[in-house]
Order: sequence, then C-alpha cells, then structure tokens
Amino acid sequence: MLVAVAVVTACGASEPAGIDVEAVEQAVPLALLPGHPELVADVACPLLASDGLGPVPCTATIAGLSVPLIVSRPSADGRVYAETPVELVMADEVASDAEERLDSDLGVDNAVTCEPVLRVSRAGQEFACTATEPNGRTHRLVAVLVDGVGSFRLDPG
Repeated sequence: MLVAVAVVTACGASEPAGIDVEAVEQAVPLALLPGHPELVADVACPLLASDGLGPVPCTATIAGLSVPLIVSRPSADGRVYAETPVELVMADEVASDAEERLDSDLGVDNAVTCEPVLRVSRAGQEFACTATEPNGRTHRLVAVLVDGVGSFRLDPG
C-alpha cells in the first residue's frame, strides 16, 4: 500500500532558512497512519537537513519492523508528504477476507475479528483471529501472511 498524506509541521522556527528535521520526523507517524500513528516509531530522515529540493529517503519502524519511507521536504506552507512502498495490511481487511472465505467454505455466517491492528506485509507475519458462529461458538485462527502483497492463509489457532 502506498500511503501519501499531508500534515502541517513547524519548519525552521529558530533558523528561517533551515528545516526543523525533528519536527518533520515527529509529523511522519500521523502522515503515514492517521488512524494509528502510535504504530510508527523511530523515524529517521538523516538527509533531510542536507541541501537539495527533492524528497529524501527515511526509515521508520512500523508495527515492529523497519521500513523505507520517502518524505518530502516541507513546502512553503509547511506541508510534508510521506509514503512507503511497503504494503501495510490492516486487521479489519484480513478479518473481512477471512469471513468471506469461511462463510463460503462452511455455509455459515461467521463474524471474524483479528489483531493486532496492522502488520507490515512480509511472509510469516501473523494476525490472531477469532471466528464466531451465529450460535456463539468461537474458533481461534491464525492468518499468516505468505508474501509481500498481503496474501494470507488461515491456520487453526
């Protein structure tokens, strides 16, 4: 998933011609995951302070894994854009797909929930899921990511 969101940040408060790298790095989590900025940590944009006009490569830890980012230098109005070429998989998407599979395979309407909220799409990453039948019976499942584009298999939990 390619994410590009703008946020307003403080730039050059003490140095009018400079870039407040720390403020930009602090803005990146909200730019990447507006609903869950707490999942983005350790943003580092070492080349942001160097001369140049274009975006710079950065890194961040998202859901516990290091991922590459591209962060724009602040525009004249202070906006910063951030994106990652890495696929980010949301638990609600996995739950919805798992529910469709189970409903189709079993012929019973299940309600599925999965956690944690998000994973970086890398083979082996897991979501803990619970399928609940209409009669209230629950089943534990593990959705295991099998590639870098968000495909997964369901294993008994």
